[in-house]
Amino acid sequence: MTATTITVEATLQPDGVTLHLKNRVAMPPGLVTVTVQPVGPVSGPAMLEVLDRIHHDQQQRGRKPMTEEEMATEIAQMQAEDDEYERRWREIWSQTGMKAERTDNP
Repeated sequence: MTATTITVEATLQPDGVTLHLKNRVAMPPGLVTVTVQPVGPVSGPAMLEVLDRIHHDQQQRGRKPMTEEEMATEIAQMQAEDDEYERRWREIWSQTGMKAERTDNP
């Protein structure tokens, strides 16, 4: 028995499971294999549009963006945490009796 292959356009429903076929398929009922690929470019908002919408929504909820000083403080705090983490690992490494490799200056 020869396998018959039919290509038909369909729309994938929002549930991600259901397909709505554009045309009737002339095959007997039973198990089939389905290959799904998008037709044409994927539609949807661009990344910048999504970021703008997020920013707008946050403003509507009353969120205030960080000031430059707050950002500088947060960055300095993260750097201090990274430095402390690195210092602790160098201390641990020094106790192994092996020379630590420098990774910050190639």
